[in-house]
Amino acid sequence: MSDSYHDNYWFNYILNEDPQKIKETIQVEYIDSEGLKLHLDIYDNQNSGKNTIIFIHGTSVYSRFYAEFCYCLYREGYRVIALDLIGHGLSEGKRGHFTLQKFTKNVYDVTSYAINKFGENIVVIGSSLGGITTLYCAANDDRLKGAICHNAAILNEKAHKRIVKVKGFFKYLKPLVPSLSRILPTFRLSVFLYLDFNKLAKSEYLDKIDIILNDPLLSSKYTLKALRSQMKESLKKPIESIEIPVMIINGDDDFLFSVEYMKEIYDRLNCKHKKLEIIKNASHLIFHENINETIKKIIQWLSIVF
Repeated sequence: MSDSYHDNYWFNYILNEDPQKIKETIQVEYIDSEGLKLHLDIYDNQNSGKNTIIFIHGTSVYSRFYAEFCYCLYREGYRVIALDLIGHGLSEGKRGHFTLQKFTKNVYDVTSYAINKFGENIVVIGSSLGGITTLYCAANDDRLKGAICHNAAILNEKAHKRIVKVKGFFKYLKPLVPSLSRILPTFRLSVFLYLDFNKLAKSEYLDKIDIILNDPLLSSKYTLKALRSQMKESLKKPIESIEIPVMIINGDDDFLFSVEYMKEIYDRLNCKHKKLEIIKNASHLIFHENINETIKKIIQWLSIVF
């Protein structure tokens, strides 16, 4: 894919910073992951130090949807590598066609790249589906120094019943997804069948929803194989056996991920320095609407694990 979105559609998602300055900060890189090119945005300079954060985006979007958040982390002295997962953004792969296993392999390969280039101090942060992926990375890769999950889920424990708000005919189709995915793995369905973007935000960011829905890089359809993975994928090790430090952060008014469910997952963690942070009066988009508060809490925790 071309780099046409560098022509600034993502500027629409920036609320408080200068998007042109963010663009000038970003260094673009591509690496190989199982034969596909992954697009990386790297926020780095001589003051970034030895600590690197890998950032994982959420459902349908891509790394620069979170550019302001990544830039603010970078300004706090961290090197940030934000990737577009396969099938998303400017990375290769059939649009919306993936498994959580493939996602964790993407992040594993980015981690290898980061260790080789910048050193071993690597923490992964993810939002929404990226937050779930981050938990799966924590179970998959002991090289990581920590994992910060904005939202988390254990997918093979019927998490979809706790998260997905189905509507229309998808109520009847959803139970058939695992079996249909074996017959028609690349058949695509709109994510809007189960994800209402208009309920994800509060305040001024509600005005951005139509802009998001018309983003030319939005992966708005997911394949049956991708949907099955989000219903069935298991952690590489039980959550109780994860050893690297894990932080879970969530808004208390998150339409998708309830505080109750986040507490259940948190209570099962046995790792050192685990942390649960609940942002008050906050929606699903805490990395857009609550940047200052979330950055403050994240930095406090990073000072312990780095």
